[in-house]
Formats: sequence, structure tokens, C-alpha cells
Amino acid sequence: MNKFRNFIKMILIVLLVLTINGPLVAFARAGGGGGGGSSGGGGGGGSTGSTHSKSSRKSSPLENVISFGLFAVAASAGTIVLKVKLGKKKAKTISAIKELSKSDNNWNYKEIKQDIEEAFYKVQTAWMERDQDLAKEYMSDELYTKHRTQTEWMKVRKQKNILEDMELLRVTPVGIEDHEGIDRDSIWVHIKASSQDYTIDEETDEVIEGEAYKFVQFEEYWKFIRKEYRWVLDEIRQIDEISNLDFFVIDVEKEE
Repeated sequence: MNKFRNFIKMILIVLLVLTINGPLVAFARAGGGGGGGSSGGGGGGGSTGSTHSKSSRKSSPLENVISFGLFAVAASAGTIVLKVKLGKKKAKTISAIKELSKSDNNWNYKEIKQDIEEAFYKVQTAWMERDQDLAKEYMSDELYTKHRTQTEWMKVRKQKNILEDMELLRVTPVGIEDHEGIDRDSIWVHIKASSQDYTIDEETDEVIEGEAYKFVQFEEYWKFIRKEYRWVLDEIRQIDEISNLDFFVIDVEKEE
């Protein structure tokens, strides 16, 4: 009886943690983030032959629930650790930005954040409309070319990524580089957002990735560089691409 009570308690804790943290599902939004329930060109993934082997032992419902519970606990623990590390990175980065802003107007954090927010929505709109010119002034030349290639390919395949009710929930600075002049300055931010995110076949209107009208949350790392008039998006990295937050540095060139 005690084991059963402990098991129920564990499941309740898992559900509570998942409720607090929310689902983190990534689909094909700007930059090609994630893959939702499908994985690129691999078809439906499917099951291997060994899964259906007659000699395979079927898991009991209880074992399945326990396995899911342990996986969810591990994933949630990882999310909590990430949040703590992001908090530390943010504190150090904001402190460095404030210090730089005393002698360099390009590091005005209020203006940086405004540029980031504007770029976020423009880039997402350009991605959904498959027209990168809509966000050209908000991206580096390199990223503009990359996104244009990707969205032109989507047109060829008759696919359109639907991104509706996009909302930027949080922007967390995690690293900066400041050098003489402005052409090599950069800032990395962790972004958290939510939207409806799914892909359709234009000819049939069939949903081929994601789930129509379902809101999902996603988190990514965005790198911005300084151009003449604003900070522009230069790179997007997925959460699972960065295994160590030491990847983001605070590199400030000292004035002699």
C-alpha cells in the first residue's frame, strides 16, 4: 500500500512540474526549428521490425506509466537547471551591458530589447509569408540569404508554415561581445515564445506537420549583431544545439 501511495505521489509531482513548466514543442518556424511529431525527410519515423517481433515482451501499463514518469521528471529537472543557469548568465550579461552603456550608446539595453522584439515578429511574419524581403532590414545578409533559400524551397514543395498569434514571452540576454567600432559587436539572447505552429500542404490544405490551432511554446537562442541603425538577427540556434552555456561569453574589449 505504501509503495502504491508513493507511486501516486510521484505521478502527481510529475504532473505538477509539467503544468508549471508547460509544454516545449518546436515545429518548423523561422529558422527551421525542431520538427514536432515528424523528423524531416525520414517519413513517419515508424517502428522497427524488432518492435513487432513475436519474442518481444510487451510492457505492462504500470511499467509504461513509470517509464513516462521517470522521463518527465528527468526532463523537468533539466529545465529547472537550465532556468537557474540562464538566470546567472542574464545577471552577468545585463551588468556588462549597463557598464558599456555608460560610454557607448550602442549598448542602450532598452533600445536593444526593442530592436529584438521588432525583429522577432518581422522574421516570423516573413517566414510564414515566405517573403524574406518583409524582414530584410531586420536580418544580416547571411541569414537573409539562408532563410530565402529555405522558404523558396518550401514554395517548390508546396508547403507553408502557419504561424499565428505569435507572442514573445521573454527575452533573456546570455552573452555579449564588444569590440572597437560596431561591426563586430554581438549579443546572444534566449527567447521564449508561443504560437500556433503547423505546416500545411498548399494544394490540399492538409496539415503535414504539427497540429492545427494548437498553441505551443518554444525556446531558442538568437544572436544579434549591430548594424548602422539597429541590432539585426544573425543566427538562430535550437536549445539542444547548445549543450553548455559556456558557449555564450562576455567578451568586452578594454579601452587603453
